Amino acid sequence: MFLFLLVLSHLCDVPVFSDENSASQNIPFLVSTQLPDNQINKQVSYFDLQMVPKQEQTLHLKIENISDQTIMLDTTLYQGNTNSIGVIEYDKSVKGLANNAQVNIEDLVKISENKIKISPKQTHELQVKIKMPEKELSGITIGAIRVVQNNEANKEGNIQNNFAREIGLVLQSSDPEQIPSTLKLLDAQAGQVNTRNVFTEKIQNPKPKLIRLTNLKAIITKEDDQEVIYQASQLEGSIAPNTILNYRIPLDGKALLPGVYVATFEADEGEHHWKLTRKFTVKNNISKKLNQTDILIKSQPSFFAKYKWMMITGCVLLVIILGLCIYIGKIKRKLVEQEKS
Repeated sequence: MFLFLLVLSHLCDVPVFSDENSASQNIPFLVSTQLPDNQINKQVSYFDLQMVPKQEQTLHLKIENISDQTIMLDTTLYQGNTNSIGVIEYDKSVKGLANNAQVNIEDLVKISENKIKISPKQTHELQVKIKMPEKELSGITIGAIRVVQNNEANKEGNIQNNFAREIGLVLQSSDPEQIPSTLKLLDAQAGQVNTRNVFTEKIQNPKPKLIRLTNLKAIITKEDDQEVIYQASQLEGSIAPNTILNYRIPLDGKALLPGVYVATFEADEGEHHWKLTRKFTVKNNISKKLNQTDILIKSQPSFFAKYKWMMITGCVLLVIILGLCIYIGKIKRKLVEQEKS
C-alpha cells in the first residue's frame, strides 16, 4: 500500500502542489524552493515563472532529511493532467495532450538527478534546468517536480509507505487570461470502470490556459427524448491546459440498453455558461458484454426459474381438474347405465 502525503495549493488560479512542510505529518524530508527574480507571484512557494524564447535557467530545490536514517529519494517531473473529477494531477506522464499543444513541459525541463541519497540530518540541493523553445510560449504550461521516498527501510510487514512532496512549476511568456476559453465535447461512449458500467463524456480544453468550472452537470438521454435517464454533477472542477476531462456518469447497477443516445455537458465558467451535446450509439454486442461483467447487475433468472412455482402450481391444478373431470364422467356413465337397466 502506498501512502502519498501531498499538500495542494490553488493560489493564483493555478492548481499546483506546494512544499508546505509539517513535521507532524511524519514525512522524513522537507523540500523548499529558492524563488528566482523572474518569479511572477512572490507570495507562493511554487515556481511561477515569466520566461522568454530561448531562455535557459537553473532552478534550485533544497531537500532536507529531518530523520535519523539515511533516505533514498526518486525525483521526476510531470506535466499537469486532469483526472475524472476535475482535479489537476501530477503523478504520471500525460499522453492525451491536445494535438495543438505547443509544448509538453517534460520536454523543456530536466532534473539533474533522478535518484538521491541523503544522510540523516543532511541537506541536498537539487538542480532543475529549463530550456525554453525558440518561439514565444502562448499562455501557460504547468507541471510539478515530484520527490518520492522509496525505501525498503520504510517497509512495515507487507505495507510500504512511500512519502512524496510535489513542487509546482508554471511557465508563461504571455498572459493566459488574454486567451479566450474553448471547451469541446469530443466523444461520449459506454464503458466500464472497476467492473462497473459508466458513460464517459470526453471534455477537451484545447487552449494553453487553465479552465475553472462550477456547477458541472453531465446527462444522458435517448435520441428524440428529453427525459434524463442518467446524470452526474458536481459543484466545481478544473481542466488543465491542453488536456481532457473524462467525466463519468455511473449507471449504478442498471442494465445498459443498446440504442442511440445524446450526451450533454453543462458548466459555468465565470459569467459564461457552457452547453455541449453529442450523439452516440451503443451497439447490442457492446451492451451485452458490459452487462455480463458489471458486478452490480444481478444475473437475470431464466424464464423457467422466474415462473417456476407458478408453472408447477398451474400443472398441479390442471391435473386435479382433469382428474375431477374424469371422475365425474365415470359417475355420470354409471348413472346412465343404471337408468337403462
